[in-house]
Amino acid sequence: MGYERLPREYRLKPSRRNTFLGVIIVGTLAVVLPMATADDLPAAFKYLFLLGWVLLCGWLFYATLRCSTTANIKALDVRGMIRHRRLAWEDIQDIRSEFSAAGAAQSGAASVLVHAYDRDGAKVLLPFVDDIHVNVERELTLLLEAWQELRGEDWAPDPAAAVRIDRRDARQAALMAGFAVAMIALIPLTVLMLLPLFVDLPEWLESILSPLTVMGLGLPLIFVLTALSTYRNRRPSG
Repeated sequence: MGYERLPREYRLKPSRRNTFLGVIIVGTLAVVLPMATADDLPAAFKYLFLLGWVLLCGWLFYATLRCSTTANIKALDVRGMIRHRRLAWEDIQDIRSEFSAAGAAQSGAASVLVHAYDRDGAKVLLPFVDDIHVNVERELTLLLEAWQELRGEDWAPDPAAAVRIDRRDARQAALMAGFAVAMIALIPLTVLMLLPLFVDLPEWLESILSPLTVMGLGLPLIFVLTALSTYRNRRPSG
């Protein structure tokens, strides 16, 4: 049973914490040393800037360490860098994993994230419940089982929240489809744009295949049409 394996806490891995601290130290030194040795800046400005920079980096490190997701028999505690939210099990509408295109494009970033949806259908990221820190399939199964067992026998999904969740997912899928098709179309559009350099074309066709028309209008148009078509096919009724 899912709730029997609670409490469960998810935090930044020690190895990634040390790496993050190293990046902050190196970045701070890269800013502090040139600023401290600059002779053409007022001393008051340098001291204020350096103090502000050190405080900002210190806060970033501290806030990142405080971020966590904790699952206990009463609720999901979600502590972000600024906001702390407590989601009672009965208020949660769903818990889902999601592919992150932005994360997949970055080295060392999580490409699979897990979100909970509150009573209004708002999406809440669960910090460190991702494919970098945990086995997402295993932990998601555990959280779903705990939610189903602890939300109460009289729990029922909120229809309005369900519609909002599905609409948000449809919008996100539409944007991802738009970007994907636009990237695929980039190569043939580039070929079309360069075609007048190698082939004699009518003047009107050359003007259509100008860089401004092909890339400035054609590429955004492909993105918009793909996104709109995807959203219309996926959006929920109601």
